[in-house]
Amino acid sequence: AAHVLYPPMLMCLNSDCLAMQRAVPLKKDEPRRVVIFTQTDGVHCTWSVHLRCRLCKTNYHHNYAVLEGFRNYYTDLPKYIQVGEHQFVELELAMHWMDLMRIPYVIFFFPPRARRHKLSHDWQFKTSVTTEEVWDAFTILALLDDHQRQNTRLRVPHGSQQSDRYTAAMLARNQRIITHGQDELPHACYGCMRLFSMPDGTTNYTEVVVTDGITVGRPCCGVPHCKNALASTRHRFCLADPSHKRLETMCAVDGCNTPVICDDGTGKLRKSCCNPLHLKMEDANAALSRSGKSKTQRMKTAKLNNALATTSLDDDSCAGEEVLPVQDVDEWYEHDTLTGNVLLKQASVMSSTGVIDPSLVQNQPQHLSTATSHIPEACPSKAEVPKLKAIFFRKRTNNEQLFIRPCGIISGRGTMYHHEAVSNVLILFEKIFSLPRARKPQHFIYDSNCNALREVESRKLKFFDNIGMCVDAFHHKTKHKASDTFCQERCDMKAYPELLDEHGKYYFNSSIAEQTNVWFGGFHNMCREMTPVKYDFFLDEMILRRN
Repeated sequence: AAHVLYPPMLMCLNSDCLAMQRAVPLKKDEPRRVVIFTQTDGVHCTWSVHLRCRLCKTNYHHNYAVLEGFRNYYTDLPKYIQVGEHQFVELELAMHWMDLMRIPYVIFFFPPRARRHKLSHDWQFKTSVTTEEVWDAFTILALLDDHQRQNTRLRVPHGSQQSDRYTAAMLARNQRIITHGQDELPHACYGCMRLFSMPDGTTNYTEVVVTDGITVGRPCCGVPHCKNALASTRHRFCLADPSHKRLETMCAVDGCNTPVICDDGTGKLRKSCCNPLHLKMEDANAALSRSGKSKTQRMKTAKLNNALATTSLDDDSCAGEEVLPVQDVDEWYEHDTLTGNVLLKQASVMSSTGVIDPSLVQNQPQHLSTATSHIPEACPSKAEVPKLKAIFFRKRTNNEQLFIRPCGIISGRGTMYHHEAVSNVLILFEKIFSLPRARKPQHFIYDSNCNALREVESRKLKFFDNIGMCVDAFHHKTKHKASDTFCQERCDMKAYPELLDEHGKYYFNSSIAEQTNVWFGGFHNMCREMTPVKYDFFLDEMILRRN
């Protein structure tokens, strides 16, 4: 064999073990057949040898030591990363895959078959890389790199399923970023901070942060604003809330609380009740989802989605479940009572533009209800067709909100579940820049800051005192009405001399959020089947490496 993998030590490293104190060599254990995927030399069929301590029973592998049911990884990055029971990936190749992931439009899911170096004709393991192994290499390398920076050791269960083994470790990293922020949160440079002289001769500075939303999401509970994680990415509703759980077996048509029925042909539960109209709506939805897609295409999509998803349940628990598409927009159905036909209408696309939260809007004054009384009534012979709403597919989070320095450094990220409401943007901004290592910027640029500033003043939010809230130059010029006096006077970057250079042009790049979204939006298809833990872990890792 060209490569034989041994543990990086010859004696036990357990400080509580007498074998370490007596310098007793580790006992050689049986070898195991493995395959190694390399960057430049193809695939190697070789052996991995485990060494076991006879006293403390610690089993030393090439990457980690197993003791009391846990894998304790070594502090240094290994040359070959174990991604399966019998599969190893060279560190350089794993780093290459991770670099490709930073370019989201590169198709890397099914790597080409590498050159094969066989030991014998009866080697029982495949010599082609699977998508799961690529993702496992990414996860393990990211966790090892993170623990190395934190001067800690990665510790994961040894007996768990591979798909669940690193979930707790990823969740811990996610929680640390929430409580401490991204590594570059306190970043400052001349591209995002400006030093300028005051009229009295003193020197002052100003910092700018720009935010915008981008449509990248994952499956979530179909009940609006519910943040409970799905037990499986195949489910439509969460199981944590009993009132949400029961919706899995209730009719998907809005306002109908009748239990669903079984399909006579397949015996599986449908998504609608026995109401003929609701059954027609489900059939219309199913016909549209299958149109233009061959069976082979649907099978390839399902296979890829399964590889991207990491469910928190055992694989057997989801066996036989139907993989429903993700519903990105609300679906409305028109029912012609004369002909009985049901037509699925195109819904309005979920927007990543800041909107007023409907729950915060006061009731409309009575005198405004007569403002449209002059509109003529529709032709009596063409009565309006009634519309019905339904959720037959899975729902997805609305967008990701990025907070970016004008130099391109991403300071923070947050998930918007239902809409990019300006109230939620303000809350997220305050949380990120209230963290211990953060500095509150002097200017906050947002394409819907006119609505955000109104909300700040109406709710008297003290955190935003002494923060300039402007609309970015592009949207202020092209998207906001010149007749809006409040926006033109209060949200124009030209009203702040520190935001302009000596020639009267904009000093900071206020369009950096739109430019960054071009890159970040490429992760849309890669993330659409991820669980919340893997979703946050992956996006935070991409931001960390881009910064």
